[in-house]
Amino acid sequence: MKLRHFTPARLSPSSLKKALMGFIALVCLSLILATAWQMSLSREERLATAKVAVSNIVRAAEQQAQDTVRQADNTLRDLVERVEHDGLAAGERIRLATLMAQNVTNVEAIQGLFIFDAQGNWVVNSFSQGLRTNNNGDRPYFIYHRDNVDRSIHIGSIVKSRLTGDMVIPISRRINNADGTFAGVVLATVPVAYFQTFFERMDVDDQGVIFLALNNGDLLARRPSLTALMTTNLAKGEIFSHYLPQSDSGIAVTRSVVDSVERIYAYRRVAGLPMVAAAGVSSQHVLAPWWAYAYRSMGLLGLICLALIALSVLLYKQIQQLITAESELQNAQDALEIIAQTDSLTQLANRRRFDVAVQQEWGRASRNRSTLAIILLDIDWFKQYNDQYGHIRGDDCLVQVAGLIGAAVHRAGDLAARYGGEEFVILLPETDFAGALSVAEKVRQSIVDACIEHSASPLGNVTVSLGVVAINAPKQDAYTAALKEADRLLYRAKNRGRNRVEANELLSAQAGNAYATCLVP
Repeated sequence: MKLRHFTPARLSPSSLKKALMGFIALVCLSLILATAWQMSLSREERLATAKVAVSNIVRAAEQQAQDTVRQADNTLRDLVERVEHDGLAAGERIRLATLMAQNVTNVEAIQGLFIFDAQGNWVVNSFSQGLRTNNNGDRPYFIYHRDNVDRSIHIGSIVKSRLTGDMVIPISRRINNADGTFAGVVLATVPVAYFQTFFERMDVDDQGVIFLALNNGDLLARRPSLTALMTTNLAKGEIFSHYLPQSDSGIAVTRSVVDSVERIYAYRRVAGLPMVAAAGVSSQHVLAPWWAYAYRSMGLLGLICLALIALSVLLYKQIQQLITAESELQNAQDALEIIAQTDSLTQLANRRRFDVAVQQEWGRASRNRSTLAIILLDIDWFKQYNDQYGHIRGDDCLVQVAGLIGAAVHRAGDLAARYGGEEFVILLPETDFAGALSVAEKVRQSIVDACIEHSASPLGNVTVSLGVVAINAPKQDAYTAALKEADRLLYRAKNRGRNRVEANELLSAQAGNAYATCLVP
């Protein structure tokens, strides 16, 4: 089995230029896409890391809130049971005050414990026995328990302690009489600062935030703290208005209604409690390293693309010069080819071009079994013309005669050539005997009609003698015999008085065949 070897075709300079420009564009585009993809992955990685971090912070805040409320609620449950069972007699108050003070000491999150009667008066507290101060019947948590029979734990909005002046979160339960009527309230206060201190231990940036709020949006604690913490409500923020109604926990990228900073938030409803915990890190902080990386990458990419573009421009110019040089070389080659095949004096085809053409046309006529004609002509008494007028005038005469010969040949395949000296030849493919005689006579007559002065000629003007051969279905490579026959007919024309056409119609290319002769006086 033979193996075939394929040689790739050579690209033209123009195609090479387009291929180069396309390759440079493809490389630049590939670099841009690869860099963009890498930058996108890096950005997503930064965001994913930030989301995990804030989710962990929120879980810690949720757990802290649950533990704190559970500890306070356990204490409140015990107090409610004791009050409802043992009452609030003087001895019981002293015992309860001691117990409440001990609970405050044991539970870090609780600042104070209080028992109010049905009118809101302070009955017992954890600070000192028998302390009686203002009435708390105006507090929202007291009004809530008075007006609602619900005995579950109640977490209220931040209030300012009338005892210490601190901002505290009230956690309370209702006390009932034996008949189920309202008997008062037990209250545990958790300082806002307790949660603030816990939040300070969390790892967020300077513009980050951690907060604990009620379901209605009232803030309970926030890092960083706010001057108007007690009056700030987040219900109009996107976390409360958009995300929480759809899911009890999740991730959100949004701007804060408090300070308008865009953050990546994690949020969760505190399980079993009417509270929401959330934490957020600023998008600017999270993406700052990524932006630095992006700027470096884009700068480097820009330099690489500029270098590739500069290289492509340089190569483009080189290819343009190559195209120009190749075009000029081709033009020079074409000009040399024309020069090599053209007679410099008469501008007709030269002998070399005629030899090539006659071989080609002879072979075509042989294959197609068509007719081919050859006319060989010579200027009469040309030596005497040169002697009489000089060689410069002789060259002018040759140019004039060549022009008349060329004018008589019209078809694209016909060829008029200078055969040598004052001798010319006309090749007429696809031309029969009658057509060849017509062309020959036309050439002879046009030279006579030109009236080119020739005082050394018996005729007084320049004339030509012509030998015509027409061959039907010539034998391959037998054109030499036809040329010899045309030359013989030319000299017979000269011997018979010149200014005449001698012709022979060869029935085949074989010498010695019968022929017919036509003499033109």
